[in-house]
Amino acid sequence: MRAPDDLPRRQRRASRSNRGRTILIIAVVAVFVLLTSLRGIARFYTDYLWFDSLDQSGVWRGVLGAKVVLAVLFIAVFFVLAWVNLLIADRIAPPFRLSGPEDELLERYHDLVSARTGWVRGIVAGVLALIAGSGVSSEWNSWLLFTNGGDFGVTDQQFGRDVGFYVFRLPFLSFVVDWLFASLLIVIIVTTVAHYLNGGIRVQPPSPRVTPQVKAHLSVLLAALALVKAADYWLQRFELTVSSRGVVDGATYTDVQAQLPALNLLVLISLAAAVLFVANIFRRGWTLPVLAVGLWVFVAVVVGGIYPQYVQRFRVQPNESAKERPYIERNIEATRAALNLSDVRTERFAPKNDPAEVSLAGAEPTIRNIRLWDPAARLSGQTFEQLERIRNYYGINDIDVDRYEVGGQLTQFNIGARTINRAGVPGDSWENDHIAYTHGYGVVLAPSNASQGTEPEFLVGNVPPEIDPSLAESGLSLDQPGIYFGEDLDGYVVVGAD
Repeated sequence: MRAPDDLPRRQRRASRSNRGRTILIIAVVAVFVLLTSLRGIARFYTDYLWFDSLDQSGVWRGVLGAKVVLAVLFIAVFFVLAWVNLLIADRIAPPFRLSGPEDELLERYHDLVSARTGWVRGIVAGVLALIAGSGVSSEWNSWLLFTNGGDFGVTDQQFGRDVGFYVFRLPFLSFVVDWLFASLLIVIIVTTVAHYLNGGIRVQPPSPRVTPQVKAHLSVLLAALALVKAADYWLQRFELTVSSRGVVDGATYTDVQAQLPALNLLVLISLAAAVLFVANIFRRGWTLPVLAVGLWVFVAVVVGGIYPQYVQRFRVQPNESAKERPYIERNIEATRAALNLSDVRTERFAPKNDPAEVSLAGAEPTIRNIRLWDPAARLSGQTFEQLERIRNYYGINDIDVDRYEVGGQLTQFNIGARTINRAGVPGDSWENDHIAYTHGYGVVLAPSNASQGTEPEFLVGNVPPEIDPSLAESGLSLDQPGIYFGEDLDGYVVVGAD
């Protein structure tokens, strides 16, 4: 018989082989993640270069820090929430499972994970936490407003809260409540699946369908879900101040007289549902939860949805001016306060109807600027676009009004910028979009009160820009015709590239 140290060390070789295979898999995954992240890395570095070029790298670090803090915080919250509930599901699992038609599949599952229960729990909670928390970084702006905002010293007329609450705190609080509701819903589903795999929930007899411990656990989770929804309805009350349902923005007749009472009722019903879910722990069956959910859904659909639409359609619209008058006055007052127009004095203007009192000489500047070309008219915009677009990759989005002094007289002009039309850029390539066709070129300028036949009299137009001598004599010039920023110009371009 050979000594034990003479026996072949197959186990160590197998261990080394498994270790090498694990390292290879990790390396392949790392390379794959790196390759799929190259675009994001490039965007990340480009953003830093842009901020740094403006001496605003501190802003870049502040935004990055807010994103990291949010992601880490919400990932940790979800991980703890999911992990604790999965741990509870394992701890209250029945010690013995009666044999039944579904036990063969469950036994295979337990044979596979029984020695790795902790790892499975951590992996499931971790993966779900990454999915639920990684996208939260997009709320960095709301987070910075929430943590750094203050008060304006002005209160709204409906709820009497400082305007700073609506600007700085409400958006982030609403997001947190919505995220928490969705996260609890996911945790409830995952926990229910865990209870089924552990034998606490049975689809087929002979054992009880749901054990008392599992029933208590799920009832507590559903009560927490109802409390979060109550908080959501409570915050929705304040969001009525930015409602766009009525004739003006803000809380109007239907919002105050129908939607607000409905939300108050839904808050009470959500709290009552939470109480019923807790009371369900001490009762047999699921009658109380079904009753709570049924009442909840009924009130949300009928009182929270149908009733406000009925009020808006049959009470407000037939007599809108009278119903909405106090809320329109609120809107006007708030708008004046926001724009610092509260001290504007209103005077009544009495037009002169007697021809003898009308002085044409005194009204000469007004008469001289009577429009022949109205920038608000669709035909005017089409005329400017068709005559001065010049190339398909240019476009004139709209026509605005400005005034310039020409020949010593202030004259009204229609002016439009010739910007890049992305749809007209020849060829669909990254080079064309970001390097070759980078900017619009020049403006079109025509007096509102003059024409050449049936067309506007362009004093600035064409490519390259041509300026009428009358404008040049008045000191007007076009020093930088390139247009890199403007309406409908999203994305980025690289200028000065070879």
